[in-house]
Amino acid sequence: MITWFISLFPKGCYQYPHLHTTTTSNCSRIHSRHNNTRSIATVDRNNKMAEAKVLDPAIIKDLLNHIYEKRKATAFQIEGITKAALAQNESTKIYQIIAKLTELSNSGSVSAKMGAVTALGSVSVALGLFAIAYFLEDIVRPIFATFRDSDARVRYYACESLYNIAKIARGEILLYFNEVFDILCILVTDTESSVKNAADILDRLIKDIVSAKSTNYVSILHQQNDEAQEVESNIIASNGEAIQVNNPQDPMKAFSLPRFIPTLLERMYTIEPFAKKFLLGWLELFDDIPSSELITFLPNFLEPLIRFLMNKCPSDVRIETQNLLAIFLKEMEASYKVRYEMRKAHILKERLRQKEENLKISDALPESLALASPHNPESMSTDELARNLSKTNLEAMESSLQTDAASIKSASTTIIRRAQDNNEPEGEPAVAKSVASNDVSEFIAGQDIFIDYSRIIDILLSFLRTVPPRSSNEYLFNDLSNENREICLEIQLTVLRWLQAIIQISPTSFSKFLPDCVSIILRNIALTDDLNDVELRNQFLNFDQSLRTYLNRLHQSNTEELKGPSSDIDEISESTIQGLNKEAYEEFLELYLIKTFQVVLNECLLSVNELARLTSLDWLMFLYSNYRSSFFTQEKDEQNKATVKFQLDLTALLRSSVDASKEVVSKVLTLAAQISDDNQEFFRDFMVKLMMFFETDGPETIKAPGSLNHGINSNVSSSLSREKMEFILRRLCVTISAEKIFKSLSEVLVLFETSNVEFLDSIVVTLNNILLTSPELQSLRKDLKNFDVYKSEDWTLFSTLFQCWSYNVPSVLSLCLLTSNYELAYLIIKNLAETEVSFQLLTQLDVLVQLLESHIFLKLRLQLLEPDKHPFLYKTLYGILMIMPQSSTYSVLNNRLASLTLFIQSSANSQSPHLANNANNISSSTASSALLLTKRKRIQELADTFVKVNERQQDSTRSRLPKEFDYGSRGASIRFGASTALESSESKPSMQDYFSLDPKNTRG
Repeated sequence: MITWFISLFPKGCYQYPHLHTTTTSNCSRIHSRHNNTRSIATVDRNNKMAEAKVLDPAIIKDLLNHIYEKRKATAFQIEGITKAALAQNESTKIYQIIAKLTELSNSGSVSAKMGAVTALGSVSVALGLFAIAYFLEDIVRPIFATFRDSDARVRYYACESLYNIAKIARGEILLYFNEVFDILCILVTDTESSVKNAADILDRLIKDIVSAKSTNYVSILHQQNDEAQEVESNIIASNGEAIQVNNPQDPMKAFSLPRFIPTLLERMYTIEPFAKKFLLGWLELFDDIPSSELITFLPNFLEPLIRFLMNKCPSDVRIETQNLLAIFLKEMEASYKVRYEMRKAHILKERLRQKEENLKISDALPESLALASPHNPESMSTDELARNLSKTNLEAMESSLQTDAASIKSASTTIIRRAQDNNEPEGEPAVAKSVASNDVSEFIAGQDIFIDYSRIIDILLSFLRTVPPRSSNEYLFNDLSNENREICLEIQLTVLRWLQAIIQISPTSFSKFLPDCVSIILRNIALTDDLNDVELRNQFLNFDQSLRTYLNRLHQSNTEELKGPSSDIDEISESTIQGLNKEAYEEFLELYLIKTFQVVLNECLLSVNELARLTSLDWLMFLYSNYRSSFFTQEKDEQNKATVKFQLDLTALLRSSVDASKEVVSKVLTLAAQISDDNQEFFRDFMVKLMMFFETDGPETIKAPGSLNHGINSNVSSSLSREKMEFILRRLCVTISAEKIFKSLSEVLVLFETSNVEFLDSIVVTLNNILLTSPELQSLRKDLKNFDVYKSEDWTLFSTLFQCWSYNVPSVLSLCLLTSNYELAYLIIKNLAETEVSFQLLTQLDVLVQLLESHIFLKLRLQLLEPDKHPFLYKTLYGILMIMPQSSTYSVLNNRLASLTLFIQSSANSQSPHLANNANNISSSTASSALLLTKRKRIQELADTFVKVNERQQDSTRSRLPKEFDYGSRGASIRFGASTALESSESKPSMQDYFSLDPKNTRG
C-alpha cells in the first residue's frame, strides 16, 4: 500500500537535486520582501489572474482526467511551472497557480478534486524546504477541506498530497499541527482500509517531525534578526521551591503544547477503539519528549483517559491504557522525590542561616553594650539596652540580605559554585547540597513541574461515587453502572491505587475532599461487602486507613509545632516537609471537620450494612479521640450561664442499630463511654435519653397505655428486644462502671412520681436480673454483699438502688437479701399483708426462691446457721413461705428451713449463756446503741419510701381497671391485680413528659 509514496518521491523531491541550491539562492530575497509580496498578492491577485492564465486549458483538462497516470504527468508539468516561477522570484504567479488548484479542489467533480490535491503536493515539492513556508497556508487549507469528502479516493489522494507536503515542510507543518491531528484522528476510524493505511503512514511521518522539531523549531515566518530574549521557565521562590512560571509558551515556536491540549480533549471522549489506540500513541510520544512536560497537563485529560477502559473496550486498548497510567503515576512520584529533596534542603538551609544569625547577634550584643557604656554597663537604662539590641538585629539582617543578594547570579546557564565546606554533612543529597550552597541558578530536572493534585483527586473520586449529583455543577460523576463488574473492578482498583499514591505525595490536598472521601468509602464498603468483592473491599479499607493516618500525622505535627522546634537542626520530619503544619491543621479544623463528622453520622444512621456501620463508628471514635473539643458547643441558658452541649445524640445511633449485630451496639456504647469520661453532663443526659429509648422502643412487656408509642403502632412488634436491651445495659457496665451505671439509672428513674409505672416495674425487673446473674457485674455484687450500713458510701449506693427497686417487690426483696438487710426485707414482707397480692408477684417470688438456691445467695444460706445474729432472715424467709401457695417451689424453701430445725435447737441450748452474756455487753455499750439507732432510723426511712411507692403503684393499677370490675372478688384480685394488659381510656404521663428537652412541653 505504500507503492504510491515510493513512486511519487523519486519523480518529486528526490528527482531534483538542484532544488535546494536554487531555492536557497532565492530564499533571502523572498524572506526580505515577504510582507510586501503577501500584501500585494492579496490586493492584486484577482486582477493579475485575469490578465494572464498561468495554466493552459490543456493542462487543466489533463488534470481532470479520470486516469491516474495522466493526472500524475500533469502534476509534474505544474511542478516544473512552479519551479520556473520560483527561479524568477515570481511569487504572484505561484499564488495564481495555487489559487487555480484551490478552485478546482472546491468543484463538484471527483476527478478535479483528485487532480487538484495531487498538483498541490507537486507545487510543495517544487517550492522546497525554505520557500514553502510562505505559501504553506494557501496550500494546506484546500487539502484539509477534501479530507471530509464522501469519496474514499479523494481522501486517499489527500493523504498522499499531505504526506508530500509534510515531507518537504518538516517543521513548518507544526504550525498546522492541530488541524493535522484532528484530521488524522478522523482518518484512523475510516471505513475504507486504503484510507486508514494511508493515514497510518502519514501519522508516522508527523510523529517523526514532532519528535525532532516540536521543542525548538521556530518557523521561518517568525524568525527575527535580533537575538531572541531568554524566556524564564521557572523561578526559585523564597522558600526554595522551584515554581513554574505561568507565562505562555514562546510564541516564536511552531508547536505549542498548551494550544494542542484543547484539540486533544475534543477527541479524547471517543468510544472508537482505533481512535483510542491512536490517541494513546500520541500521548506516549509527548510523554517521551523530555521538555514537553506533558505530566503538568494530566488533570486536563486524566478523566477521558480513564474512560478509555469503559464502553466494552478491547483488551489490547485496556492494557495500553493501564501501562500509560502506570507511567504517569511513576513520573508523579519521581517529581515528588525531587521536590521533596529541594524542600528538605531549603528548610535545612534556613535553620543554618537562623543559627548563624543568632550567633552573630549573641557575639555583637556584648560589644554594643560595651560601646554604649564603657565605664559602667550596668548603669544603662532599659530603653537604651532595647535600642542597642534592635540596632544589632538590624545590622545582622542587612548583612544577611547583602550576602543573599550577592549569591544570586544571572539568568544564564552559567553555574558558579562555592567551595565545598569541610563541615558539610556527609551523605547529603545532590539536590540538597546545591540549595544549601545558595546555588539558585542550578536547575534540577523535575523541580519546576507543577501538578494540580486537587483536580486529579476530584477526577479520581468521580469514578468511585455511587450517587449521581442533583445538578451538573454539584460534583463530577462518572457512572459505571452500565459497565460489567470486571470493568468496574479494574477502574476502581486503578483509581484507588492512584489515590493511595497521591495521599503519600501530597496529603494536604485531601483536606477539602475528606468529607467526600469518607462518604464514598463507607458507601462502597457496604456495596462491595454485599457483593462479596473481597479485593476491592480491602482496597477501600486500606484507603480508609490511609486517610486516618493522614489525620493522625496532621494532629501530631500540630502538637509538635506547639512544643517548639527541635534542638537538632538536621532533624527534619517528613510532615514538616510535606506542609503538615499548624495552618493546615487549623484549616481542616475550621472548614472540614464538622462536614466530615456530619457525613460519618449520616452514613452511620442510614447504612444497613454491618461492615459500613462498624467503619463509620470507628470514624466517630477516631474523630472524637483527636478532636474532642469540636464535639461540644457552648450554649447559654436563661440565667446567661454557659453550658457545654454535646452535638451527637447517641441514642439515635442505638435506635438505628437495634437490628444490627452486638458488635455494632458495642462500638456505640464504647463511644458513649469515652465521651462520658470527659463530660459528666453528657453522661447524665445519655442515661435519661436511654431510658426514653427503652420506654418507646422497648419490648412489648414494658410498653403501657401511657407510653409515647401506645396507640400509634400497637399491632407491630417492638423494634428492641429484651435480649438486646439487656445486652446494652451489661455492655455499659463493662465500658463505664457497673456501680456508676446502676446508680445513675436509679437516680433517673426516681426523679418522677407519676409516670409509666408498668415501665418502671419492668425495667427494675430487668436491672435486677442483670445485677443478680450477669458475670459483668460480679464486682458490684461483691461490693453489695460486703455492704456496711454504717459506711456513708455504702449506704448512699444502697439507698439509691432501693428507691428505684421499690417499684417491684421481688426485686427490692432480692436487693435486701443480697446486701443482708434482713430487717428491712422483713418490713417489706409485713407491708404486703396490707396490699392485694397479684399473680405476677407470686410468679416473681417463685423465681426469687429459685435464685436463693443458686450460688449468688450462698452467703445467705450460710447465715442461716447463725439464727441469733440474723433473726430477721428467718422471719423474711418464713414470710415469703407464708405468702406463696403450695407448689414445688414452696416445697424447696420449706425443706431448706425444715432441715435447720434440729441444728437451731441444739445451738440454742449449747450457746445460750454465751449469747446472753454477749447481749449484756452489747446493751451496755453506749456507742453501739447509737449505731443501732442510726441503723434503725435509716431502715425505717427506706421502709416508708417503699410504702409510698407501693401505694402509688396500687393506685395506678386500680385506675386502669374497668369501672364494672368487682374489687370485692378476691380471685379476680389475685389474677388481675397488677396486670399490665388492661388499657385505660385515660392516658397518663410517660417518662418523656418529665425529661422533655423543651421546658414548655414539661408536664406541670
